[in-house]
Amino acid sequence: MEPNFHYPAEYYDEDYSLGMPNRGDIEFYKKYAIQAGAPVLELGCGTGRILIPIAQEGIESHGLDMSREMLGVCETKARTLKLQNVHLKCSSMDEFDYPERFSLIYIPFRSFQHLLTAEEQIRCLSLVRKHLKDEGLFIMDVFAPNINKLARYVQKQDWEKEFSRKNEGTESAITRYYQARADLATQTLQVTMKWEEREEDGSVIARKMGEFKLRYIFRYELEHLLVRCGFEPEIYGHFDQRPYDYISGEIVAICRKK
Repeated sequence: MEPNFHYPAEYYDEDYSLGMPNRGDIEFYKKYAIQAGAPVLELGCGTGRILIPIAQEGIESHGLDMSREMLGVCETKARTLKLQNVHLKCSSMDEFDYPERFSLIYIPFRSFQHLLTAEEQIRCLSLVRKHLKDEGLFIMDVFAPNINKLARYVQKQDWEKEFSRKNEGTESAITRYYQARADLATQTLQVTMKWEEREEDGSVIARKMGEFKLRYIFRYELEHLLVRCGFEPEIYGHFDQRPYDYISGEIVAICRKK
């Protein structure tokens, strides 16, 4: 897997705690981590938005990510909180190896979709199965592709505003914009993001860019992929485990080994 994710690490946590609505994923994954017991492994752990709250429950927590900048933020959080049970590794989720076998392995918040080919996806899932205890759980979530949005993303689009939030450090306002371009043949989205930070008078004091590529996955495509790789998945439409309905925009898979 080649690195294809560029996001200002210092903006990430506040974007998803202040800018976006609460997804409910932290409590969801924490609940299953407590039930499964140690050790747990998060693939695509980033800044530790989910990993750190799990580690705070006293659970031995391993995190893997390709972004050294994101891992640096996660490491700083663990050090500040004096957590000795957080273990981080910089690697790709389709090329990792651990001596441990895990009670829970999870891939949250669309991270699996950074694997852009079936070969990468199968390598990842095969490694997950190898590293999972026989009675362990594997959980992941991806977004449910919206046909209307995909049709719109085929055409070149203007910047779309997603949200504005305060910079907790400076009290200035940060606004995030995005553009997305869909390739229907490869089922990929090229997403470009822009952040503008402004003072009260409207003057721009900072502008940052980010970009990443995702492969969107339909419900039955994901289910068949999981079965092919040796799992028995249960598919849900949100973190409250409602039946899959497409409207929620989420696909949550809870899997056991076959």
